[in-house]
Amino acid sequence: MSYTTVPTLAYYKMRGLAQPMRLMLKYSDVKFNDKHYGNVDVDNVPEFRADWMKVKFTLGLDFPNLPYYMDGPIKVTQSNAIMRYLARKHGLVATDETGLVRQDMAEQQLVDIRYQFILGLVFATDFETVKVKYLAETLPKLLDELSRFLGTRQWFTGNEVNYVDFLAYEVLDWFRLFSPETVNKYQNLVQFLTRFESLPAIKAYMKSPEFISWPLLGGYAPWGYKK
Repeated sequence: MSYTTVPTLAYYKMRGLAQPMRLMLKYSDVKFNDKHYGNVDVDNVPEFRADWMKVKFTLGLDFPNLPYYMDGPIKVTQSNAIMRYLARKHGLVATDETGLVRQDMAEQQLVDIRYQFILGLVFATDFETVKVKYLAETLPKLLDELSRFLGTRQWFTGNEVNYVDFLAYEVLDWFRLFSPETVNKYQNLVQFLTRFESLPAIKAYMKSPEFISWPLLGGYAPWGYKK
């Protein structure tokens, strides 16, 4: 079902959790309002979130949070729920049991990786110390597993683009920014990144002024804000 109003995807003006959704919408040729809250330049969380907190409980959201997606009467929060809603609506879900199993496993693995990277490393109190171990042990193990899972496939669930590919692109691109020399050891993952960026709609979006290439996180983050 389509609605007459232009949908809104709301988040902060950074990549964060919303970037895979922006990529999905652009790939699906959906005109949407990319709404931004807060000031990513500030280095304290209360000020960063101030604009959002003023309206958080006034929007009729069941579980008020960012990102949120409003599509006519549909109001969705929780990033995975938004991704799945967009995937169903725009035909970016697997269509057979094998694909569905791969889709579900890949989604959960990628979400876990992102969560552990942000909370377990980026916001670790001893970031520099944890970073050394992460680069030496954790990141190679994670990339080994993703590389094996992808194998010789074009996309993570097979030969058709799936919503988990948008999440995979974002996770792998963050890792490429974090440690390009590590990611570059995995030829099939590098080819995946190139293949994704070569999709006509994605390529056009990345060249447009709308595209947010940086920052990944806000000014309060020890990595992902300052270059």
